[in-house]
Amino acid sequence: MRKIRMISAVLAAVMLAMPVVAPAKDAARIAVTPASKEALLVIKAPALRPAPTFKTAYRLGLSVYDAENQSMKGGPWGGKAVFEAQPKKFVDGYLLLTVKPGTWVFQDFSQQDRWALCFQDGSRQFDVAAGEVVYLGEFDALAHAIELQRIAVMTLRTSTTGFEHFFENVTPPRLTPAGEADLDAVRAMLTARSPGTTAPLRAASYTPARFGTGSDLFGLSRVCGGYYTGKAKQKAE
Repeated sequence: MRKIRMISAVLAAVMLAMPVVAPAKDAARIAVTPASKEALLVIKAPALRPAPTFKTAYRLGLSVYDAENQSMKGGPWGGKAVFEAQPKKFVDGYLLLTVKPGTWVFQDFSQQDRWALCFQDGSRQFDVAAGEVVYLGEFDALAHAIELQRIAVMTLRTSTTGFEHFFENVTPPRLTPAGEADLDAVRAMLTARSPGTTAPLRAASYTPARFGTGSDLFGLSRVCGGYYTGKAKQKAE
């Protein structure tokens, strides 16, 4: 049985004090140009300290999105993208991820593999074109980590043999919009760390999004994504 390790606001500063490693070699392998079939997503995020025995402090999941039907199109075998907050994956305080062009939505924030905040009722969608770099802004992972652990404690769901995904009263993705100075900083980082990336850079343009949730393989537990995902439920008047 796994137990989520609780943190408090007192420990937050300690977690944020973790040094950020810049994996220049990994970033240098990325080469997104105007002729590329893929796009590059960049997000600024804090390098929180992973819990003992874990390599990843948190994950921010995205899914291909069908805006007309308010549903996620990414399934267990594709259409998903995940920012993984591992020390070795940070590049000067940023996380980089190549994705296919299309409409994407923020799906969930998760920790320790089994606990997640599902953004199904208040997410953000954005479009990505081939051959471009899209900066998603600065993500407040610490606030979501505290929120996740608070809900787990309040609902007495701090240990599990399955999944503990939370759906009600979840804060939408906490993202600070990018200004020109932020874009200049991203350009400087890419020039230094990913010189093969020459695609034009722009800030993401967000609109609200909702989506239906899914279940595990056997249809026994509700999960954020997974199998049998559908449309968002109509909100009560």
